[in-house]
Amino acid sequence: MAIARVTLAILAVGLLAWRPRSGACALIVAAAGAVDLALGASHSSSLGLVAPLAAFLAAALTLAALVERSGLAERAAQVLAARAGGSALVLYGLVCGLCALLTSAVSLDGAVVLMVPLLLSLSTRWRAPLAPLFLGVVAVANAASLALPQGNPTNLVLLERLRISPGAFVSHMLLPGIAAAALCAGALALSERRALGVTLDAPRAPSAPLSRGERHAALALAVAALAAWIAPLVGVAPWWPFSAAVVLALLATRERPRAIVPWRTAAQVGGMLILVSGVGLHLPSERSLGLLGLIALALAVGGAAALANNLPISVCAAVLLGTEASGYAASIGLAVGALATPQGSLATLIAQELAGASAPAIPIRRFLPLAAAAVLLAAVLLSAGL
Repeated sequence: MAIARVTLAILAVGLLAWRPRSGACALIVAAAGAVDLALGASHSSSLGLVAPLAAFLAAALTLAALVERSGLAERAAQVLAARAGGSALVLYGLVCGLCALLTSAVSLDGAVVLMVPLLLSLSTRWRAPLAPLFLGVVAVANAASLALPQGNPTNLVLLERLRISPGAFVSHMLLPGIAAAALCAGALALSERRALGVTLDAPRAPSAPLSRGERHAALALAVAALAAWIAPLVGVAPWWPFSAAVVLALLATRERPRAIVPWRTAAQVGGMLILVSGVGLHLPSERSLGLLGLIALALAVGGAAALANNLPISVCAAVLLGTEASGYAASIGLAVGALATPQGSLATLIAQELAGASAPAIPIRRFLPLAAAAVLLAAVLLSAGL
């Protein structure tokens, strides 16, 4: 029985590493989880985690689609181009800053859904260099997702499984997340300095008032972000207030945008949780890992995430680990270490898919040392705050 469960778990991780965006693979993993249930595995903890994860992701992606369809993203592109004053480097800084804010509001997946069309507009309308802007958005979205619980779905997996409070997560991970994002943005700006040294067309800022749809989308985004930011301060998990705010925003609009339900992610996480939990393995719970222990754990989880995608690895880490400190270290690897390869993060895959044929290549030879350096910095700052 134990051999069968271990085999199913290993096959599921390998399958998701091979095709993380495949619906068929997600269904196979869910079916394997159903087989494990038939063998006697428990399902209560899995369902308790999948429900908030699916609700939060559905709300974030639906809100991002509402904002994009309203025309607010196109207006934001013109505002950024005008504020840049013809400087590609200034535009790069503005884009990275906006990406970090959106990541804190609608998660890294929602942020790239909003940012990639904005980047394509900047490139086609005002000759902005797409490659450095795209690479900056991918790096900042992933690294900044470490700062807040709602920034990355993998944070939710760890928080729910290890019983880490949202407030504790913010107090320990806000500074490491900001520092990792700043390091990634700065390093990429340095390596892309030639492309960012060009002069751009500088349009005027849009003078027309916001349309009804743009006002509604901006208000919905602000209210949902505010709900997510305030929730940890009062000891509430941010995904439920955030999801409720998005539902109210959708009910208040005349247009009925199509809700985006992340069934594939729910099937992947649910199946993986059942399979990995059924194996019954746990790493020893060290109350104090120390700096070297935190770095080693963050690098190990980050390397696994880069190879096999951070979603299945987050489930494995959540099941194997048992302390808050180990959970924080794992979150660094899942958010920042996953940057090392294009397949490491679902947000990176989404960004490439949205950009289509114009998507710049993500060079591993540059992103691997960048991810390692950001993991080290975040782990050092985490250790200082424990």
